Amino acid sequence: IEIEFPPLLGGSQSKSQFDDFDNIQELDKNKDWTMLLAPTFLGEPQYQNGKTWLIFPDLKECELAKDEWAGQRYREATFTTIEAVTNGSVEGGYDAPWGSNLMSGLSKLMGGEDGDAGLLGDQNALDDLDTVGDANLWLVIQPGNGGPVEDWVNCEKMALASPRTPMVVINGALDKVKGGFYPKVFFPKLAATVDRFWKKFECTFYLKPFSDKGVYGWLYRVYPEPWQVVWENVTPDKNGNAEVEYVLVDVLDERPSYAEVVSMLVNASQNKK
Repeated sequence: IEIEFPPLLGGSQSKSQFDDFDNIQELDKNKDWTMLLAPTFLGEPQYQNGKTWLIFPDLKECELAKDEWAGQRYREATFTTIEAVTNGSVEGGYDAPWGSNLMSGLSKLMGGEDGDAGLLGDQNALDDLDTVGDANLWLVIQPGNGGPVEDWVNCEKMALASPRTPMVVINGALDKVKGGFYPKVFFPKLAATVDRFWKKFECTFYLKPFSDKGVYGWLYRVYPEPWQVVWENVTPDKNGNAEVEYVLVDVLDERPSYAEVVSMLVNASQNKK
């Protein structure tokens, strides 16, 4: 299952695609959004007692989430990372990004007799997966997007090792993966996962802003409804302030490509004139 939306939109510190922001801000927002989502499942017995796994892209985000969301209800979930899950349950283990082994080794060296120095995060933030047993739900937070492409490869490994566990990917930028953004010649392992794994994901919620060729709009979908292309018509009001009108351009059963959405928005803009 795929969930995709602009994580920094909304609230007093809202940022659009035109504002400056970094990957840490995105990670933090996606972490917090997932922590708010998790209790909607944790009220059901089958998702309690560690059966809902919150799978973070790195150890530091897992540590922050556990520190910042300390309520007992959140402790019904299992806090872990992509690396911990793949190392614990997948034959062949974790596909590590370049440089990660160096940083991990350096952290352990600096820790000396006290163990890991925590350069990549506090190992104590990880819950014991052997104690928890099999999961009934995986919430995977921002894999690959702004991080190593190996995250996407490891997600497939996790799914193959536990095919009955539902995987919900939150803001994993799957458009990039499925759309061929990463050339096969440079990323053969990732390319091999696209057709056999990522293209099988069902998008349950999708909201993506478009700004190209002088037009602005959105592609929107909530499962099981069709896809909607919405044009953002911006005009000045009588006081010279921007007035925004959202115009439904088309409703489609199949997900349109980026180029198709832009073409629809351009046509809508031209027809309005």
